Formats: sequence, C-alpha cells, structure tokens
Amino acid sequence: MTQPLLQAADLRGAASLTTDAVAGLISLVEAMHARIASLPRPPGAAASPLDDEHTRGITGLVYETVRGVTHVVGGSAEALLGWLGPTLTAPDPHQPPRAEREAVVAALNGLLGDHLAATDNPLAIAMSFRQAGRQLVAERLAMRARLVTASPRLLVLLHGLCMNDLLWKRKGHDHGVELARDLGYTPVYLHYNSGLHISTNGQEFARQLEALVQQWPVPVTELVLIGHSMGGLVARSACHYGGLAKHEWRRRLSKVVFIGTPHHGAPLERGGHWVVVFTQATRVPAG
Repeated sequence: MTQPLLQAADLRGAASLTTDAVAGLISLVEAMHARIASLPRPPGAAASPLDDEHTRGITGLVYETVRGVTHVVGGSAEALLGWLGPTLTAPDPHQPPRAEREAVVAALNGLLGDHLAATDNPLAIAMSFRQAGRQLVAERLAMRARLVTASPRLLVLLHGLCMNDLLWKRKGHDHGVELARDLGYTPVYLHYNSGLHISTNGQEFARQLEALVQQWPVPVTELVLIGHSMGGLVARSACHYGGLAKHEWRRRLSKVVFIGTPHHGAPLERGGHWVVVFTQATRVPAG
C-alpha cells in the first residue's frame, strides 16, 4: 500500500498562480517545445500538418492534462491539491514508477522548477542517474550489484524540457536499450529538474558524472552523451564545467549526440524570460 508523498503545504507555493497564469505558462512552454522539436524545412517546402504550436504524443498529453486541470479546479489551491494528491502518491520502491506521476511531476518542474527548488518543495526533482526509473547510486559496490553486466562503454541520455528519463522509451523503442544491444554500451539516464538554469544543471551534471565514472564497476574506456532538446544544452554546459575542473570523464568522452537541441539558445532564452515575467506579474498575494 502506497503512502501520500505530499502534504497540502507542499504545493501551496506553486498553486499561488492563477488558473489563467498557469494555463498561459503551459501554452508558452509547449509552443517553445514544439518549435525546438520541429525539423527545419528546405526553402520553399510546404508546411507540414505537424508544424503548429502543439506538441504531439505523450508530451502533448502531459501539457493538455496539466492545462485542463488548471481550468477544472478554477484556480483553487485546495482543489488543485485534491486533484494532484492521488496522482502524486509515493511510488512503491519495489514496483516500476508510475508513468503518469512521473510525467506530471516532470511537467511541473519544467514550468516551476526554480520555485520548487528554492522553496524546498518535495516536488522538486533532485538530479540523479536512473535506470528503469529507479535511482542508481554512484557507489562502486552498489552499482556492481545492480549492473552485473556493466560495460566499459558508458552511455548517458539526457531528457529535454518538461520531460523525464522514462520518455526515452516510446512504442517499445528505447534508444539506450537499442544502443546497448547493437554497440555494447551500458545506458544510464539522467533525471533532472528542467526548470533550473542550464548552467546550474550543467555544473551539477558534471560533478555527478565525475562521481559516476570514478565509481563505475569497470574502468570506463568510452563515454557517450545523448541529449534531447534542453538535455543537449545541459550536456554542453557540463562539458564546459568539466573541462574547467579537469574532470576525468572529459578524457573519456568520445561523442556528444544532439537531438533537436537549440544550440543558439534563442527560443529557450526568450521563452524563459517571458515565463519569469509572466509568473511575477500574475502571482497572487499570500494570505
């Protein structure tokens, strides 16, 4: 039997936004996400039916779910907490994580992650490495017991904005699993708060990656990073900070693969700025 993860007070900070403000934030981030995910068309090519402001698949479902809830509850903090309560119960540590809970928490972190972290809200995602949704402790004996077939070829996958590590698997296909089978890598998935500044996540990722490589069950001969969307920016940031710190993992790094990453940063930077402005302008006074 699961026990509730959160008490009512845990979400009051985030719930201080009005219904329209939350819905607007979600629409803004979704539009930004859709632009990042869209592939560029050749000059003169006709627009694709998918080239609009809405994401598709499970990502779109997450946005629609959170947006719909904010309207249903009418901006009431207690109603919002009442709806989220059953969804955000603590997962059974002996069972796989519930995708629904993970998706909602990831979306909330993408929208309000800096606020959740600043207020020590239990919803704030603490960066960690995971496999199958379960945290991987960067300690040699623990990993040796967990990863009995660990390869010297280490692959780390970084998810994008408002997403989580479970979303690397879709329709039975998992990039990490496929690369492990075909090329002999051992995949590890980064789980992080995508609402924090990229440099903040980059520094922490560099630090944790150093510990992971140092404690890996066998000596790491090759390290590959795959970043989707914002995950690619976090990987680039980590390479910068890891180089400054002269981390060992930088000498093992052979490739960084980017999937839909906005390397110029303009869409994310502009979107993030307006999220901050919009949040501050629509915050409901306490009391």
